[in-house]
Amino acid sequence: MIEKILPDFCYSSRSLSIEGAVIHYFSAINVDPPHAFNMTVCRNLFIDLNRPRDMRTIYMLEEKWPDRRLYASAHVLIGQDGEIWKLVPFDHQAYHAGASIMNGRKNCNRWTLGIELVGTAKSGFTQAQYSALAGLLLDQGISLDVVAGHDTVRYAAIRGGSAKPFKIDPSGKRDGSGDNFDWPRLRGMVTACLQPPEPDQ
Repeated sequence: MIEKILPDFCYSSRSLSIEGAVIHYFSAINVDPPHAFNMTVCRNLFIDLNRPRDMRTIYMLEEKWPDRRLYASAHVLIGQDGEIWKLVPFDHQAYHAGASIMNGRKNCNRWTLGIELVGTAKSGFTQAQYSALAGLLLDQGISLDVVAGHDTVRYAAIRGGSAKPFKIDPSGKRDGSGDNFDWPRLRGMVTACLQPPEPDQ
């Protein structure tokens, strides 16, 4: 894991420990299509998303973009080659889930890791990304029972009364049922790593 910590205005303090993870996708497809999956470009976009428009330096400078800061960040960014960048200290709160409910528990930002896979609603993800994600979850001791997509935790919040908009990351559908993200594949990789070794013959 490579530390590429964002400026401190991109995250905030929190008192709760990590007890789960929310999976997202992220790219610069809307602001720099030729370099949409470049890790440095994605990191720079996170920085400008957390500035009001008159303070942005690279992206979203045009009138069509909101004036306000958009509060978007994540603890981890996983590139298509499986490289992991740590963007936010794990004992701090990243701005990744917003209105959210997982397993009946609200406010996922306060108690989960936000993990962004570089990709889009249609791109799917690489074997290297799935491997890196599985390894990260195992390293952090996070059970798959407390791992969900942004789409799923937002859908639960909306069904619970939130007026916030739907999300479709990472599955490609707002209720988490899309096929952009392969949950059985991730589950199989994590399970395989947890299996005890075969005894010597």
